[in-house]
Amino acid sequence: MTEQVLILGILIFLAEVTVLTLGTVRTMVTVLGESRAAFCLGCLEMGLWIFGTSAVLLKVGEEPFLGVCYAVGFACGNVVGIMAEKKLALGNVVVRIISAWKGADIAQAVRDTGFGITTVAGEGSDGPVTVQFVVCKRKDMKNVLTVARSIDPELFYTFETAGGVSAVCSPSGSRVSKIFGPIKRLVPQF
Repeated sequence: MTEQVLILGILIFLAEVTVLTLGTVRTMVTVLGESRAAFCLGCLEMGLWIFGTSAVLLKVGEEPFLGVCYAVGFACGNVVGIMAEKKLALGNVVVRIISAWKGADIAQAVRDTGFGITTVAGEGSDGPVTVQFVVCKRKDMKNVLTVARSIDPELFYTFETAGGVSAVCSPSGSRVSKIFGPIKRLVPQF
């Protein structure tokens, strides 16, 4: 194997990791309805895919090593894509916090940190409970649960993805407004 083939193999591997990572993130933003981001990521993903795949198809008969680089890049791209998606924590969730004794205290503490919370009385297997609903950004869920657990370490919680949300109270602000806010001030029609 020549140095040129090794370098091409590394480039194919990196391209495939990037393609699969972009594909995972593109799928998430598509599900969230972010059409502009999905469009941009899709164009970039397919551009890289075409060049990476064509490089392999043209030379894989002569250099099977390139096929191995492609396959390993594909597998690693899946893992890196999942890690990137978890790190980005895109979207909103509904967190249900159930507490037998400290519902009012949890609600106040969560409100004090800047999140909205709705409290409902419920009946658990051992008697009355308080069920709280917090709609928050997925990246803020850990913060909400940390605040709630500081009041009641024995609370029970569940969460699910919130498809459509009219408003989200978040002390952390929006990623989109942080990125595109300065651009929108300069170019209002963007």
